[in-house]
Amino acid sequence: MSDYPPEDGRRHESLPVPHPDWPVIESVPEYETGWFVGGYDLVEQPDGSRKRYYWAELPTAVVVTAVTDDQVLFVEQYRPTIRHEQLELPAGVVEAGESFTAAAQRELEEETGFHASSLSLMQEVWVATGLLRHKRAYVFAEGLEPTEQDLDDNEFLTPRSVPVDEAIPTVRSRPTNEATLQGLTLADEDGLL
Repeated sequence: MSDYPPEDGRRHESLPVPHPDWPVIESVPEYETGWFVGGYDLVEQPDGSRKRYYWAELPTAVVVTAVTDDQVLFVEQYRPTIRHEQLELPAGVVEAGESFTAAAQRELEEETGFHASSLSLMQEVWVATGLLRHKRAYVFAEGLEPTEQDLDDNEFLTPRSVPVDEAIPTVRSRPTNEATLQGLTLADEDGLL
């Protein structure tokens, strides 16, 4: 196994020092797939017992809620892991040293062919904390101008747009993911939709 966290050009979040009532006896990365690292922490619990807490560590990601001409931009793509085509907000991995807004700008351009003149961080969260070491940021983008779509070799997706007032009902009526629903509801809660 390579060093952990891997030096793979992607952003990986550092963890804080463990809580004094939950000391980590050992932290063992067991395998690496090139996409995530799986392992466990042997932790002493407050009652003195010890338990292995298994985890999978993924690079940090960003999700973009982009609005132009009263339309929300989505991408439609097939997800082999769940064997469904989904309507999702543009998203992707944050590169090492990259800010959330810079990553959002890059992913938005790559996936939809639009450049944003204004981007703002709405929220950053840890995801599925019972199992994952994965941070995700939600960014709002506006002031869009068309550029060129530039998909990665493993991306097969189609940009779509949905009127702002139909975005949340549309997403809730068909297969989607939690990141898309959260990106829309955060923007709606912030009065951006």
